Amino acid sequence: MSQIKEPLRTVLRKYCQVECYDPQLLREAISTGQGFPYDTSLFKVQLREAIDMRLISPEEYEELTEEDYDSQDDLQVWLEELWSEIF
Repeated sequence: MSQIKEPLRTVLRKYCQVECYDPQLLREAISTGQGFPYDTSLFKVQLREAIDMRLISPEEYEELTEEDYDSQDDLQVWLEELWSEIF
């Protein structure tokens, strides 16, 4: 069973899909709240927890975003990059 909680799951699916990922759009949505109907604080906590505890597998991430990572380490590097791009 997936350990990716809501709203993290939905945000990854909606904003990190491989063909439409735009960190500026996500960053603006989070900072202004426009078009981002999710609890920003909860999303931030969930993303940090998912990174620190390695809660997202490459398979789960690919299922949500269609982005393929060969290893957990590669995904972790990307998630840290995502974190730094949006916060």
